Amino acid sequence: MKKKKSIWVFAVIVLAFIIGAFLLIKNLTTTSYGKVNMKVGVILKAHKYFNPNTIKGKPINEIRETLNKDSIMWSAKPIPFSNIKNVNIDISSTKIPVRIYTPEGGSKLPIIIYLHGGFWIAGNLDASDNVCRKLSKNTKAIVVSVDYRLAPENPFPAGINDVYNLIQWTYKNAESINGDAKHIAVAGDSSGGNLAAAVSQMIRDKGGPHVTCQVLIYPSTNISELNSKSWSQLSNDFNISREDMEKYISLYIPKKEDRKSPYASPLLAKDFRGLPHALIITAEIDPLRDEGEAYAEKLKKAGDEVVVTRYKGCIHGFLTMDKISREGEKALNEISLYLQKSFRKISLDFNYRFRNVFKIKECN
Repeated sequence: MKKKKSIWVFAVIVLAFIIGAFLLIKNLTTTSYGKVNMKVGVILKAHKYFNPNTIKGKPINEIRETLNKDSIMWSAKPIPFSNIKNVNIDISSTKIPVRIYTPEGGSKLPIIIYLHGGFWIAGNLDASDNVCRKLSKNTKAIVVSVDYRLAPENPFPAGINDVYNLIQWTYKNAESINGDAKHIAVAGDSSGGNLAAAVSQMIRDKGGPHVTCQVLIYPSTNISELNSKSWSQLSNDFNISREDMEKYISLYIPKKEDRKSPYASPLLAKDFRGLPHALIITAEIDPLRDEGEAYAEKLKKAGDEVVVTRYKGCIHGFLTMDKISREGEKALNEISLYLQKSFRKISLDFNYRFRNVFKIKECN
């Protein structure tokens, strides 16, 4: 009898433990909008609990160091890649460091200009190194990763001017890096996505050169006002708080009136016609989600060809979280396929030919 009772007590304890664990995990992975991938949510919440980070009162060098560490914390070891060169490009008395990834074989290869994230005040060539290796390998294209100037030492428009000048240089000197000036794409994540969208507008406004397409990965498109639904619903969950974002913006563009420039807030542009066709990747649990998708809608209404894919259950920065999630790899494969189709000038298939393509992908 005592043995039977002990078994029941043990069973109740185990059941209580399972229910408690389930409720805890649910709490850790549920936001005011939707559910984060369970593994990612638990790992990030646990990390945040044991390593609370705040930028309040910290000098810029400490903020930058923290952001740079965070950006690669969940990144897997870079894939092998043999032909990588670090070069300083001298343009208008400014030296712009770039890292050039050249795949094996072929000549007159297409070129991808890649712009790292980091909220305009951080990030570097190392932060996007593995992404650039994979993009070059998957697309058989040269990737030029740009170490544009950062705020607050070099506030707006220094960074965007570096990117514009670098694209001009690439167009004029494509042959010197074994590239094809007729096939240049621009891509970037987060603040790099902001710069990619902005420079696409700047190039159109200044009459070229031709850009094949733009790939915007969870881009910031409106820094004048953080007033979207996703900002109100998701700003305190996981990666980005509104308070921190406002701080980063103030360091990048101190004057509020300058934040309304289309080269700072591409979503606020008056004219969206004639821009390169676009692939826009957003994450469901990301304060920047709505402004990225709003930008896609503006492009579509102007008659530009656009594809937007929302990765369900994913958070900001998921592209470089391949240690703990498979979704970054899926997004990179989608980006690579999109770029291949764009460069080859093949008639786009149904998924990419539709001007109003909106897909939601599950995050496993």
